[in-house]
Amino acid sequence: MGQLFVSVAQIVIAVILAAVASYLGLLLFNRATRNLDEWAELRRGNTAMGVVLGSIIVGIALILRPTLTVPPSGDTGARLYPAFALLTQAAGILVGLILALSAIIFAVGLFDRLTGQIDELAELQQGNMAVAAMLVGVILSVSLLMAQAIEQILTWFAAYVL
Repeated sequence: MGQLFVSVAQIVIAVILAAVASYLGLLLFNRATRNLDEWAELRRGNTAMGVVLGSIIVGIALILRPTLTVPPSGDTGARLYPAFALLTQAAGILVGLILALSAIIFAVGLFDRLTGQIDELAELQQGNMAVAAMLVGVILSVSLLMAQAIEQILTWFAAYVL
């Protein structure tokens, strides 16, 4: 019965997490790009901006996916396992969300600095799909690599806590 409770709670947490993480990711990206109003670009129908923002949402989901794994119960016993699993998972989600948002914003900012000949944000504002596709690649590659790192951090965390 405890495992069923944990599974249902995980579904609820995943849905809530997806909505909150998506919103926070877009909000922080919007704040990091001070010269660009992403929401106005979306209302204007800027497909390039929509594609990049969509990749941020997918990237955050990729990074946070390992946090949904519930560690083994250790010595918590059958009664405490659901609470232990959910608390451990919540801690992993919090750490993962902070690292995910930081990594994506840092990677896009660094990439923008490295490619000095192209002002990616100005190109996105003009609807340049080629630049959008390039930024999607940066965001998703960072996210895939971060997911592995998050999984290792969570494994260490679970071993340390247990």
